[in-house]
Formats: sequence, structure tokens, C-alpha cells
Amino acid sequence: MADAPVGDYRAEKLSGRTTIEKLTIYIGLTIGGIVGAYLPVVLFQVGGLSLVSLVCGFVGCIVGAWLGWKLTLWIGE
Repeated sequence: MADAPVGDYRAEKLSGRTTIEKLTIYIGLTIGGIVGAYLPVVLFQVGGLSLVSLVCGFVGCIVGAWLGWKLTLWIGE
């Protein structure tokens, strides 16, 4: 990339997002999924693979990814 222009950001961008943005979203997704799936186990004493735990884990993944995306917007400002 020695002959690339100064304003060329293709090396830093991966499909429209930087690697830091993707990492933040993935971390939020992972933490949200773990917390969402474990919360019914603690609160309602259901099994870790019960339907309630799986649904709450799915919702936690969505919320965690959204929070990770919002965090990238907040950091980027």
C-alpha cells in the first residue's frame, strides 16, 4: 500500500465498518446473550437450555448488539 493515496481508507474499513466497530458490536452481542440466557436461570430457577432461557438469550443478543452499536456511535463522536 505504499502507492495508495493519503485519503484512501480501504485498508481500515471492512464492508463499511472498522474492525473496532465490529469488535464492539460482537462484544455487546456476546455479553448480552450470556446475561440474557442466564437471567432466567437465576430468577426463575429454570434449566439453562429451556425455551425461556433460549428466548431471553436471543433477546439479550439483540439488545447487546444494539448497545454495542450505540457505543460505537458514542465513541465516534
